[in-house]
Amino acid sequence: MNAKTDILKRGLEQAALAVLGASALGDLHLEPARIGRGLAQRISGRLRQVEVIVRRILFLMALRLAYVPAPKRQAAPVPVSASAPAPALPDGVELAAFPRVAAPRLALLPRKQAFGGEGGFPDPQPSRLRPGGPVSPARLIARIAALRRVFKDPADHATRLARQLHRLKAVGEPRPLVGPADSVYRLSPELGALATLLPSQIHAALESWDTSP
Repeated sequence: MNAKTDILKRGLEQAALAVLGASALGDLHLEPARIGRGLAQRISGRLRQVEVIVRRILFLMALRLAYVPAPKRQAAPVPVSASAPAPALPDGVELAAFPRVAAPRLALLPRKQAFGGEGGFPDPQPSRLRPGGPVSPARLIARIAALRRVFKDPADHATRLARQLHRLKAVGEPRPLVGPADSVYRLSPELGALATLLPSQIHAALESWDTSP
């Protein structure tokens, strides 16, 4: 493991601690039914910071991978037995179909946003028109679960992101833009230092975007 890889590994460890701290603010590990709206916004803000950092760490990991797309595989022929009728079930026995529940996943690339109207920016809903009162923390818990999946297997997520970046380059998408770190004073010193360093590291890794295949 080289120094650069070790820094990214340490960054993910610090990000995991930050997620743990955000979760503890609302005792989300206890899965409460409702929490205060202000507390939910505070937790959401902290998670948003961590999500940006984690995406950038994965982005840098993906850019450092020597990704080669796998050759396309031909579809396997359908076995004869698959087209045969299903055997009859005993009396009183029925097949139960359970819906598949998708595990929450972190969006590795930010979604494209289209701004309309005068000035090119959306008009946010005034705070006085937003409903008040406690809110469900379900979305916050799902975001935490998605981040924990990254911490459990960052290499898999980096490979998936490398695949997405390869597809973007193949269709001639422009070089991704990475802005400076925001509100690093709210982070731990180590995580804040990494958040400040990541944009320049990513810019350096993207220098060959327009020339490499």
